[in-house]
Amino acid sequence: MAGILNNFFSNRSLFYNLFNGAAKNVTQMADLLVTVVNIENQYDREQLFKQIDKLENNGDDITHKIFLALDKVIFTPINRGAIHTLAGAIDDVSDAIHEASGRMNIYKITYFGPAIKQTAALIFEAANKIENAVVLLSSPKSNENIILLCRHIKQHERQADLIYYQSVAQLFSEEKDAINLIKYREIMASLENSVNCCKKAAEVLESIALNN
Repeated sequence: MAGILNNFFSNRSLFYNLFNGAAKNVTQMADLLVTVVNIENQYDREQLFKQIDKLENNGDDITHKIFLALDKVIFTPINRGAIHTLAGAIDDVSDAIHEASGRMNIYKITYFGPAIKQTAALIFEAANKIENAVVLLSSPKSNENIILLCRHIKQHERQADLIYYQSVAQLFSEEKDAINLIKYREIMASLENSVNCCKKAAEVLESIALNN
């Protein structure tokens, strides 16, 4: 019996530590993205793109470790399906931020307007709340706080949607260069998708909180 209990608590720590690492990794990526769109020096920006690339790879490694652990562990702290879904949802946020960063880098964007800066800030706020909610998963009687954080993330997503539609409308109205129009529209789409992915992760977290 003692061995079973030790395994249970060991596995509990294993999954929560991996989730905490994945969520923290996403917050760091979002923080770097905010810096990218707010600095002027192109060389510094390129170094930040490289850091985001490394963090995205780190996120993939953590997700892989979670999936491997699921194959080996019998007793999990939360539903196995929920663990798989949450790991994938957090990884999707990482991938979306990486995509937005990659488009900025490939397109050699040098001007970042208010819409881009505002959406990047919303991505960071949403990612930070995901991290806070994930940390609370291991705390007893924290479900209400998790649900509240998830509701805030959904508010961020609605704000990002509004910014996206307004900015695209403005692009079509004011941008005369077709290539620039396409570049900025795709970047805004990637940024907006990043917040959408945060919302989906929040929905998974909310479901876990409601069912625990």
